[in-house]
Amino acid sequence: MNPAPLSHPQATHTTVLGDDRVAYLLVRSSRRSVGLEVGDSGLTVRAPLRASLSSIEAVLQEKARWVLTKLGERANRSQQIPRLQWRHGALLPYLGGNLQLNLHPAAPRGGELLAVAEGRWVLHLPLAVDAPPASVRALVHAWWLRHARTLFTERLQRFAPGLGVQWRSLRLSNARTRWGSAKSDGSIMLNWRLLHFRLPVLDYVVIHELAHLRVMDHSPRFWAVVATACPEYAQLRAELRSVPAPEWVL
Repeated sequence: MNPAPLSHPQATHTTVLGDDRVAYLLVRSSRRSVGLEVGDSGLTVRAPLRASLSSIEAVLQEKARWVLTKLGERANRSQQIPRLQWRHGALLPYLGGNLQLNLHPAAPRGGELLAVAEGRWVLHLPLAVDAPPASVRALVHAWWLRHARTLFTERLQRFAPGLGVQWRSLRLSNARTRWGSAKSDGSIMLNWRLLHFRLPVLDYVVIHELAHLRVMDHSPRFWAVVATACPEYAQLRAELRSVPAPEWVL
């Protein structure tokens, strides 16, 4: 196993599971039982306020195989996450295809996106060919956020009438593990990283959140609402979970 996911960046405690030392974050609350959660950062243990460390350790040892398996899966997944390049000619996954960065000072100030073939786009940006990666990333990110808001708004407006709902506001998110959310007041949150996925996958998330304006839980009734606008939601949901979005780092 990779050592990285065995150490939570905010770890408060350490335990030995099998042959591995695992550093985990312990969070106490008014809950009734000990719960284990393995995420991108590692292992989080949620425990009752008065739970002893020995009782928490007993749960960890009982679930050791499960914890190590999940940490291993997260390690493998993180190794598969592509890292973007911030330079002239670099390719970014975009709507199931590729978007190529084309840097030249005469490009429109806000950037210009051109479709050159099926599944292929070129984004022209007003930068020198040898611009520093940080400058390229900043300009691409600004364009990406503007474009995400425009596209998300278009898709929300397309699907809301058919679902019989009205959305009130849109907020963009940068969450690593949550693609969207909806509140009963009609406010919608969507992750701008969704632009990396095929449009049907993006539409599934939009429909999912709009459906929550009718049913706020994930009951069979909720999924029936989703299915009215997106019959293939199960396959698209699986695709969203299996294809990692790239890292926006320098």
